[in-house]
Amino acid sequence: MRRGSIVSTISFCGWEAHRDTSMSDDWEPPKSDYDLREERAPWGRRIAAALVLLAIGAGAIWLASKVVVPDELPVDEPVEQQDTEEGGETGEDETPDKPLTDDEAWVAALEKDTLEGYREYLDLFPEGKHKDDAQAEINKYDERDWQTALERNTLAGFEDYLEAWPEGLHASEAREKIAQIKAAEEARRKDAAERAAQEAGDWETAARENTVQSYETYLGKHPAGAHADEARSRIASLKASAADEAAWQQAKTANRAASYEQYLASFPQGAHVAEAIAALEQLKPSPGRTFKDCDACPLMVSLPSGNASLGASDSDALARPNEKPQRPVTFGNLFAIGVTEVTFAEWNACVAEGGCEAVSADNGWGQGRRPVINVSWDAAQNYTEWLSKKTGLSYSLPSEAQWEYAARGGDSGVWAGGSAAALCAFANGAGSESGLQWANAACTDPAADRTMPAGGLSANGFGVKDMIGNVGEWALDCNTLNLRDAPTDGGADLRGSCNQRAVRGGSWFSGPADLRFTARLMQRRGDRNDFTGFRVVRKIEN
Repeated sequence: MRRGSIVSTISFCGWEAHRDTSMSDDWEPPKSDYDLREERAPWGRRIAAALVLLAIGAGAIWLASKVVVPDELPVDEPVEQQDTEEGGETGEDETPDKPLTDDEAWVAALEKDTLEGYREYLDLFPEGKHKDDAQAEINKYDERDWQTALERNTLAGFEDYLEAWPEGLHASEAREKIAQIKAAEEARRKDAAERAAQEAGDWETAARENTVQSYETYLGKHPAGAHADEARSRIASLKASAADEAAWQQAKTANRAASYEQYLASFPQGAHVAEAIAALEQLKPSPGRTFKDCDACPLMVSLPSGNASLGASDSDALARPNEKPQRPVTFGNLFAIGVTEVTFAEWNACVAEGGCEAVSADNGWGQGRRPVINVSWDAAQNYTEWLSKKTGLSYSLPSEAQWEYAARGGDSGVWAGGSAAALCAFANGAGSESGLQWANAACTDPAADRTMPAGGLSANGFGVKDMIGNVGEWALDCNTLNLRDAPTDGGADLRGSCNQRAVRGGSWFSGPADLRFTARLMQRRGDRNDFTGFRVVRKIEN
């Protein structure tokens, strides 16, 4: 080996290691326990260094991928020419576009193939060699828009056409169409105004007449008019009202509870509901209710149904054989009886209407509210027949049972009030001042020798007056020797001698014996006197 100084430099990743290797020719390695031949190569360090380099390279590549480079960077335009002279201009004058030729413009129009394209061609070459073709294409658009206007066939449609084609192929025709439509609209407007005026007049007439026929006439002319629904509603209302009125008149004519009940069932909201209810109450009055079936009719009171023992009991020492035996009677059917005897005023109403004969005399006592006298049983019957015909109801003389039931008013004793002395408050009979040997000494009679105006004394338990005294009252029953086998349903006993009829209640000259509830007097049916009158009963409908 050559002598000299050898400097070995090892560079690794920027690190340098210097080693002085100066040796002489006779240099020998120092003796050491370390043997270079036995030194192992540094492979581990080399592999680690390679991995480090690989990681550094990968990082560099990654950083490079994250660098944002704009899509467009300003690039200096190359200067085609530059005036080098001082004060000179940069660049050359731009050369203007070369004008299109006729054919080029036509080709451009064909490529566009639009209305604007063909119009642009004509604007450039109004006399060009393709002007006819361009105009033909434009006319196609014109025709298309015209067909659209015709299909619409409206004012707006033709106006839209004119706006687009003021000088179009069909401009004059479009104006004619517009004029026609406007004229037709004006005609329709005038016609509608005339029809509206006519309809208003027809409705006014119909409403003024307010009849089914008037509204039907209106509907015949104007079935879809402004008042058509109202007309139909009024027709229905008038027909319902007419049916209501017809049903009411029918009920009134029949004048029966059933007819009024039928009316109320058919027309629960009818115009005559209140009248029907009142009529029903007249026909079927509740017990104790008073009523009159006409202005000239007697005042009546409705009696309750029930049972009573009628006729004289064995304990009545004054009883006569024809008053016995006492029997139970059931009154299942309601009836009403006059509150008082029939008066002269009520009788004279019958005379005025031809139903009764005039009474020959009133004994000079006066008429008006006094009970009618000097009437026979037949005359009394004439009065009840007239009253029934006048009212359409069932009036009659009372049966003896009805009369006694009403007279007692729930009292089971012998006299009204319970004694001869108490009788004075209920009966106009012969009092002590009369001088008659049979007079009631307990009474001082305000009308000793005549009748009193009806209703002046007390009412009994049923609300009836003068049942006892004042005048005797005709009954329906015939003369029978006793009450054996007499009806027990309240009806009249028509057996025996019917030329004679029963008279009940005593009169103004009767004493206590004849003023008992059960006292019976028989008279010939044709008898007329100043101590006999009558009162009426009326059947109450079920």
